Amino acid sequence: MTAEIDVQKVAKLAHLKLDAQEEKYFQDKFKGILGYVGMIEAVEIGEDTLEKDESLQKVYYQDQQRVSPVSPEQFSDYMENKFIKVPKIIE
Repeated sequence: MTAEIDVQKVAKLAHLKLDAQEEKYFQDKFKGILGYVGMIEAVEIGEDTLEKDESLQKVYYQDQQRVSPVSPEQFSDYMENKFIKVPKIIE
């Protein structure tokens, strides 16, 4: 697998501010993850295996929408633009 993940885009979506060193660190981590995914994709599973093993069959559940009795402001005192701001925990 040769795809790369745009760390800056992921950080922006997660509302994280990363410096250049952190971006490099996570780029290396993502490359490792994609390497493992590539190994999984390379495994050949025959159609007969999928048909015989019922635990590998997809099970679908109906989504149910529920209204929460709690407003976002009640979750945390640290709200910022409708998001809960948490301390940075990435090393």
